Amino acid sequence: MADKHILAGIYYLIEGFKLITQPGLRRFVLVPLVINILLFSILFFVLRYYLVEFNQWFTQFLPAWLHWLSMVVWVVFVLGFFLMFVSIFVTITNILSAPFNSLLAEKVELYLTGVILEQRSVFANIKTIPHVLLRQLAIIVYYLPRAAGILILFFIPIVQMVAAVIWFVFNAWFMTLTYVDYPTDNHRMSWQQMYAWLEQRRWLGLGFGISVLVVSLVPLLNLFVVPAAVAGATKLWVEESKSGA
Repeated sequence: MADKHILAGIYYLIEGFKLITQPGLRRFVLVPLVINILLFSILFFVLRYYLVEFNQWFTQFLPAWLHWLSMVVWVVFVLGFFLMFVSIFVTITNILSAPFNSLLAEKVELYLTGVILEQRSVFANIKTIPHVLLRQLAIIVYYLPRAAGILILFFIPIVQMVAAVIWFVFNAWFMTLTYVDYPTDNHRMSWQQMYAWLEQRRWLGLGFGISVLVVSLVPLLNLFVVPAAVAGATKLWVEESKSGA
């Protein structure tokens, strides 16, 4: 099976932003949006307060012969540090809004296909909350040891340049796993099945994750990125499932 071009993944986030503006879907966006705005506001103040201080602590470990690299290291460090905090706050956002994101994915799929996945009462929806949270925790368990291994590279002079690229790509892939999990879980697909499904569409998934990560770094747009990413990932799932590719 031929994997789609990486740019095709970017298309789905754009479609996600369009979908969350649709009248039938806007009310399901509200709770994830409010949670996202609150947490990204906290992120802004945390970064503003700690970034310079943490960088001064970090650069003191550079040997004297590498001081000329301090500006380059500063840029790489800022990007890596910012990506780390964005990933942490997106993870927290998704844990807090996971049940609402799952519902949003369900309603987006209904909007796109006209097919009701499953008739569930309010009580039945409440009962699914522990399961949805456990799925998000499974993604975190996947993320943490790998992230720790990559972060160690940032403390090795020169290697930091390569570490920044690896860190960016890894976090982009993490974004894809996080958001594609919602529609696939609604179809009772296991974590292992979902991962294998995405592996077959690696470039498509990576393109989607990169676009989500980049938009997460853009002020104002990042306030809407979580519901847009859920909607975009759902459309990606629907179209790829239909194509049977």
